[in-house]
Formats: sequence, C-alpha cells, structure tokens
Amino acid sequence: MRSLLPVFPGLVADRAGRAVVVTTVLLALTVPLFLRDGSAYAAGLSDGLSVGGTQGTTLAANLVALGMALAAAWMSDGVVSGLRRDGIAPLVLTRPVPRSGLFLARWLAGFTALAAVGLTIATTLNGVWRGFGGAGYPLSAAGAIGAAAVIWIWVGSAVLLFSSALERGEGLAGGLLFVLPISLAAILPPDTVLARVAGWLPSQTVLTTSRDLLAGRAAQAHALLAVLIPGCLTLALGVFVACRREWRTTG
Repeated sequence: MRSLLPVFPGLVADRAGRAVVVTTVLLALTVPLFLRDGSAYAAGLSDGLSVGGTQGTTLAANLVALGMALAAAWMSDGVVSGLRRDGIAPLVLTRPVPRSGLFLARWLAGFTALAAVGLTIATTLNGVWRGFGGAGYPLSAAGAIGAAAVIWIWVGSAVLLFSSALERGEGLAGGLLFVLPISLAAILPPDTVLARVAGWLPSQTVLTTSRDLLAGRAAQAHALLAVLIPGCLTLALGVFVACRREWRTTG
C-alpha cells in the first residue's frame, strides 16, 4: 500500500475537475437563495439556518445533501471501468501494487474530492449567511465531511460495483439507484410491493442522515448502520468483481 501513497494525489487530481464543476453548480443554485433579501424563502434559508430553526436548517441542508448525492454518482463514474476505457489498465495493473489496493485508492480519492466539495460549499454558504447578518448556528463544516462520507459509502460504492461490471453508464446507474427509491416512495402508496422493495435500499436514510450532519445534528446510530453495512458490503463486492475482471487492451 505504501507504493500507492505517491500516486494518491494524482488520483485525487483526476477527480478535481469534476469536483470544481459540482461545487460551481451547487453554489450557483444555493447562494442566490441567500441573497433574495426580504423573501420568505430566503428567510427560511438564512435566518432559520440554525439547529433551533428546524425548517430553515432542513431546507438548506436538504438542498446541499441532495446535490452532493446526485453529484457523487457522476464523480465516481469510471473509477474502475475508466482504466479500461483509457487503455491504461494493462500498464497500471502491472505495477507492484495489489489490485484491491489500487481500486480502493481510486475510491478513496473520489471521497476526498467529494469531501472537499462539501467543505467548500458549507464554508461559502456560511460566509454569505454571516455577511447578511444571519443568526443562530451555520452549516457544520465537520458535518459536511461526515455527509460526504455517508453519501460516498453508499453512492460511491454502488457506482464502483457497476463500474466493475459495466463498460460505461455506471454513473447513471448509480444515480438512478439513489433517486428511484426516493421517487417511488413519494409517488406510490406505501403498501405496494414496489414501494416496499424501494424502501429496502438506504437512499432515503442517506439523504436524511447527510442533512442532519450538515445541520450540525448528531446522526442516529441505527441510521448510520443502515448505510454503512450495505455500503461496505457493496464496496467489498465491487472490489472483488474488479479484481476478478479480465483486463486486456481494447481495440
């Protein structure tokens, strides 16, 4: 694993471009809401941005958490299959590093990039909020990193599994895996079979836990376990599939 340390910054830099795009888009969507002085919506976001002001905190943190979750699917795209698409897999995999370590390092690099996104957004929104005289408690910087971890352990791991098995489209598949259960729970009667099946996936738990962490609240232990256990199992399965995959040059 030590031989992977020198290349880890490069793996993070590989995700940096997407991280910059995600940060820019999310800030473009959220900062103007804090600048609409006098509107009820702005009051709910800025003046209510505190642990005590549940409505404002939930609204602001929900926007950021949902945006980070959707972005995570795109940011983790190609974490395994990209080696094959770029035609560098045979060269990279001949280095004296374990395959499992390489794929885990690429996965961790994606998490590092997403954590940087969350921290940058929380810090920027807090600065805007303070600049306009916001009262209470801001978004939690530590909670932003925690939210990134919760999101990545599920979304990033799912995309890694898809990326190990598919040639392309794994980011879209991972995004749908996160969005569909939430959408079905919202539009289908809760007693239907499809809604029950969708409820087995921890997508809603990922979103609510990330929101609470961003708002500075402690995550509930059972909610964390509901995300960490399937997320770690998915990650392990994805790494196993990637290590068993046949890597040859394309074309």
